[in-house]
Amino acid sequence: MKNRILITDDDETTRLLLETHLKNSGYEVRCEESAASLRVALTEDDFHALLLDINLPDGDGIELIEEVKETAPSTPVIMITAHSSVERAVEAMRRGAYDFCPKPIELNRLTVSVKNAIEKYMLQEKVTQFERAKRNQYCEMIGGSGAMQVIYHIIDNVSPTNANVLITGESGTGKELVARAVHQLSSRRAKEMIDVNCAAIPKDLLESELFGHEKNAFTGAAKRNTGRCEQAHQSTLFLDEITEMNMNLQPKLLRFLQDRSFYRVGGKDKINVDVRVISASNRDPLEAIQQNRLREDLYYRLNVVNVNIPPLRDRREDIPEIAEMFLQRYAKETSKSFQEISSSALEVLCDYDWPGNVRQLQNCVHQCVVLYDSPTLEVEMLPEIIRKNAVMESVLFEKESDEHAASTPAPASPATAAKVESKPATKVRPLIEMEQEAIDEALEMTHGNVAAAATALQISTATLYRKIRDYGFQIKKYKESALEA
Repeated sequence: MKNRILITDDDETTRLLLETHLKNSGYEVRCEESAASLRVALTEDDFHALLLDINLPDGDGIELIEEVKETAPSTPVIMITAHSSVERAVEAMRRGAYDFCPKPIELNRLTVSVKNAIEKYMLQEKVTQFERAKRNQYCEMIGGSGAMQVIYHIIDNVSPTNANVLITGESGTGKELVARAVHQLSSRRAKEMIDVNCAAIPKDLLESELFGHEKNAFTGAAKRNTGRCEQAHQSTLFLDEITEMNMNLQPKLLRFLQDRSFYRVGGKDKINVDVRVISASNRDPLEAIQQNRLREDLYYRLNVVNVNIPPLRDRREDIPEIAEMFLQRYAKETSKSFQEISSSALEVLCDYDWPGNVRQLQNCVHQCVVLYDSPTLEVEMLPEIIRKNAVMESVLFEKESDEHAASTPAPASPATAAKVESKPATKVRPLIEMEQEAIDEALEMTHGNVAAAATALQISTATLYRKIRDYGFQIKKYKESALEA
């Protein structure tokens, strides 16, 4: 696509000269002759550069620079004028102009200035895109939702410290990814993170696994064993499923957390280590305390900083990006031709509750790639349980819509409506305000069913999820209000 340039000058001869020269140089050009028409142009299209006359019939070009920067902050402005002076040039540059070209315009100089200005614009756009991608892709995690941004912020702040971190969230939400992110962004990243799954190791062996044992410490201990706490010296120890640890072992872990020292099983020598501890649980730790699964004093030792990962159903706006990432990954691994997910398939994916969270979504996409081969992942390729959910949601929504229509009186005719609304509006409402109100009303009517709300609004579910994220709507609120009603 050609780079677009906007020329705003009240002199017709100058406009024609610049338009002809720039079009011959391969640019797409739009010409305006006033400040008013300039404002309209900036709302209708994006421009890679703006040539702006310093004197316009309805405004001062230098005064317009700041206004342009608000509407199109990335667009470089090149001032053109017949009244060149050092003072005016300095003022224009101070206001944010990229360059200053006096009349009569030297076309070669103008060409170089435009070329450099567009290169600056393109570089700024790349930086902006990179920053946007960085916000949505953090270490190995993906998601631009507000909830994930909060998690990224916590990780940024806690990683450089040695504070213990407790990660909570349902199975499959990515607790280990958070732990790895904290480790990778810490000063301990040079050494590998050591992980222990407290639920996967028999309770009789977990103490030895954590603290190690001496030779002949128990039957079968043929040699000394170095435990995970010792292996994690100057690194990070990740204790996954901490609420599954045997209550008899928890006091020993508590002592270790207090002074970072321990004894091997059967040993007499105290071993001191420099370890940062991160733990995780798919149970609510406070409920685990009440159920005598977790010591309260151990909980407070572990929970210096808490990172709670919301379930995928509470951040559905992240689903399209996560699903597409898995599609690209598995298509590459299996040499399949998948390139995208159809809008209808995305709607079904976004509407599903994902009890297994991101891990279940990952398995779903992986299954589709393994079983099929096509440029586009379609609805019929999705697992049956997910397709059935979409059908059930559709049937329930249609039933509710029919019941609502039967109990709602017919709308007034245009003539009657005109009589009722005879008073003219005194203020034009911003479009963004009307859109937010429409989305709020649709979500309320559908009790937080985003797919049904998208159908009512006549937009795709993926688009609605993006708007929900951008405007900060909380889907959970609409579902809770429906249950209360």
